[in-house]
Amino acid sequence: MSLTEAPRVSKWPYLFADLILVAAAGWVGWQASPHWSWKEMSIVGGLVSLGSWTFIQPFNRNHEAAVKLWEQMNLASAASQLASLDTVARQIATATGQWHQVQETSAKTVATADDIARQIVSEAKGFSEFLSRSNDAEKGALRLDLEKRQRSEQEILQVILHLLDHCYALFQAARNSGQPQLTQQLGNYRAACLDAVRRIGLVTIESQPGEGFDPRRHQTADGSEAEHGTPIVGTLAPGYSLQGSIIRRVLVTFESQPEANTSNLSAESPS
Repeated sequence: MSLTEAPRVSKWPYLFADLILVAAAGWVGWQASPHWSWKEMSIVGGLVSLGSWTFIQPFNRNHEAAVKLWEQMNLASAASQLASLDTVARQIATATGQWHQVQETSAKTVATADDIARQIVSEAKGFSEFLSRSNDAEKGALRLDLEKRQRSEQEILQVILHLLDHCYALFQAARNSGQPQLTQQLGNYRAACLDAVRRIGLVTIESQPGEGFDPRRHQTADGSEAEHGTPIVGTLAPGYSLQGSIIRRVLVTFESQPEANTSNLSAESPS
């Protein structure tokens, strides 16, 4: 390297540091998405600004070294040529003007970096708001779909209970007819139906004659409340439980209570 050439600052450490800062900013942004806070946005902006400042440092230092070398060469020339003081003064003035120009350029570069950082923060905020609005709209659609599914499940459950009640009525009619073969066939049919609905957690609840009345499991045909422990004579319609929770109590009769019409029982909404 000649004496007329200023030593160059190695750029790769600065570029490596700048790469690390930009990667850290990207990592913070990735970790914070999709919900950005002011803290993450400030960190990303600070890392990007620091990375920009680090990126221009080797060029700035090389320029400063070149300027210093240039000034030293001119000072040496001034020392050897004291007679040409006016020329040296003009050269110094020129160097000072260039130095001011360099400072102005550096200030403009820093200002530009600040503007870029503010623009990044503003765009990140807008993107975060967009994601929030999209998330709210998606939640509303999912909530509406869930309500539709719940209504559909309730209607399907009511239809199943209605069919099971008719199946029980057929079985009771066959048992009262005194025909063992017909009773066995309808009993097998009802058992198959109950086994099918048991797969979804729907279990029938029946009461035996002589069992004590329990208001948590039993209800009367006319809707009145019977005393706890009153002996039950028969079952008009079975009750049902869904996944361990009772959704309809057993409709029972007592000795002094007449039988009631159960045609509308299965159409009731399960509680």
